[in-house]
Amino acid sequence: MLARAANGFADPRDRGLLTDLVYGTLRHHILLDHALEPLLRHPERLPELVRHSLRAGAYELLIRGTSRHAAVNDWVEVVKAAQPRLSGLANAVLRRVEAPRDLAPWHSASLPQWLWKELAELLGEDALPAARGMLEPEPLWLSAVRPGAAESLLASGCEVKEGPVPGSLAVRSPVPLPQLPAFREGEVQPQNPASRLPVIALEARPGERVLDLAAGNGIKTAQLAAAGALVTAVEIGEEKSRRAQENLARLKLEAQHVAADLRSPPPLQPAGRVLLDAPCTGTGTLRGNPEIKLRLQPGDVGELAKLQSEMLDSAAVLVERGGQLVYSVCALTPQEGPRQIRSFLARHPEFTPVPVEGLIPEGVKVRRLEHGVVVLPCGGLDGFFIARLHRS
Repeated sequence: MLARAANGFADPRDRGLLTDLVYGTLRHHILLDHALEPLLRHPERLPELVRHSLRAGAYELLIRGTSRHAAVNDWVEVVKAAQPRLSGLANAVLRRVEAPRDLAPWHSASLPQWLWKELAELLGEDALPAARGMLEPEPLWLSAVRPGAAESLLASGCEVKEGPVPGSLAVRSPVPLPQLPAFREGEVQPQNPASRLPVIALEARPGERVLDLAAGNGIKTAQLAAAGALVTAVEIGEEKSRRAQENLARLKLEAQHVAADLRSPPPLQPAGRVLLDAPCTGTGTLRGNPEIKLRLQPGDVGELAKLQSEMLDSAAVLVERGGQLVYSVCALTPQEGPRQIRSFLARHPEFTPVPVEGLIPEGVKVRRLEHGVVVLPCGGLDGFFIARLHRS
């Protein structure tokens, strides 16, 4: 079955298995290559399809626990169909591959060594549980935009459980999300529960004016608008603003949209509540975006940290005296989190940090830092750094 699926003939009922196969292989990619390496003289010379097939076969054997006979036969057939000369090699490798022993922590975490060091510096003893947490699958996370969303999902045959953050739902749906009436009628929004926490930390009140900087596709804009805030969403590109407006229309919510480059302060009236969920490496979202760790380079962290610094300086100008600024990134590197805030506070003595952890629900695991918290990517949550700053 998997051989047919890999060649594009999957029955729709097998999509869940295929999703796990693709995402699981990507998540464990570095560990799988480490297990295959002793059995391959020159893996870099193999055709890409063969290398991917060996990884997928190793994933089935070492992680999923598929029987060796079934996994080997399936993936040898895939290789044979495309590269007949190499089917013997695939057979020999997959029959011999074993889980490596005495793993280095970055292999156990299936991370590049440089990224593991970043994670370990930020999280200490929480680093390995956090990294392993991002190797696990997650449910379909939805945010309830209005009352009755859970009931609507249940009526559509979904399995629904409350998530660890108020308003979040863990859902198992019998049909693709766009086919659910709750989605079409604007009752739910796809959103990881950890993504709700920066808005919760902002504590915006109904009727209060809020600036959502670097609003992206407007997911947090929608969360703020649903809570009754008067939101101005700022994004550099018209395309993202257009998508955000379309999504808000589906949700039957409203916000003002402004296009501006936040590397310098835009001509906007300051607000009492300002959210900057800044562009980042996304290293807290490796569970859902495992390809990030395969393309990200150490220099990318510094470039993004420079952009974040410029955007923070712009955000500072937009906070009213006595107002609050929440800075967040779905990243797990020190440079984008605690170092960024220390540098900001040195440049802006008019701001002081305000504790965040008291606003985090008890079911969410966090690591408290000097200025802010890290939401640990465990239990299906993304990793986030969140800091709250008060302008005196």
